[in-house]
Amino acid sequence: MVNIMSSKERILQLAEETAAGEKAKAEKKNKTTRKKATSTIKRHKAVWKVFNDSHKEVACFPYSEKDEAYARADDLTKKKNNNHFVNEIKVLMED
Repeated sequence: MVNIMSSKERILQLAEETAAGEKAKAEKKNKTTRKKATSTIKRHKAVWKVFNDSHKEVACFPYSEKDEAYARADDLTKKKNNNHFVNEIKVLMED
């Protein structure tokens, strides 16, 4: 036979279930305390790199030496009879 509950009984039952759920959340929250990860700032610097046709790095120049990088690429193109090109690349800075 089906047990019919009154409104008052249903409200009390829902209140008990809610209290039990909140208690379980509080216990779980207290158990899982983690140390927050500190984010490290990674700094980059721009450099000019000379590449050959197969995208292998041939030379690397600081950002301020752009003209030297293009001159090196032109010299290699003339000497080796294959194309060399220059790209600006950002690399991680060493500490």
